[in-house]
Amino acid sequence: MIGRVERIGKLLRREISVILQTEIDDPRVNNITITRVDMTRDLSLAKVFYVLFGDKEREAAAGAALKSHAKFIRGELAHRVSMRYTPSLSFRKDRSEEYKNSIDTVFENIEKEHQADNTGLKGGQDEQ
Repeated sequence: MIGRVERIGKLLRREISVILQTEIDDPRVNNITITRVDMTRDLSLAKVFYVLFGDKEREAAAGAALKSHAKFIRGELAHRVSMRYTPSLSFRKDRSEEYKNSIDTVFENIEKEHQADNTGLKGGQDEQ
């Protein structure tokens, strides 16, 4: 069952990307990348994760645009994808890249502190 849900999520991700690029003429949704679609087990809801690089104002405008176009996108999916029911769409900013970067920063800081401690120890050993 999980394999089916994942396959449908990938199919919806691809189709939503195409719809955004070809069917919606809204500058607020330019350069949006759909990263993944998480489906509920009953396929009634699709959480659509996206990334958009830019300032916070542009991100807010893109989120509002996606929300306003959700019904249109769902209707297009109904025509393009053969499913008994087309899932409701919920658009969410994908924060996994931000989280990854914050974890990388923490590790870099730890490594710098470790190198500084090791440099201090070596200097102290040479003086003896």
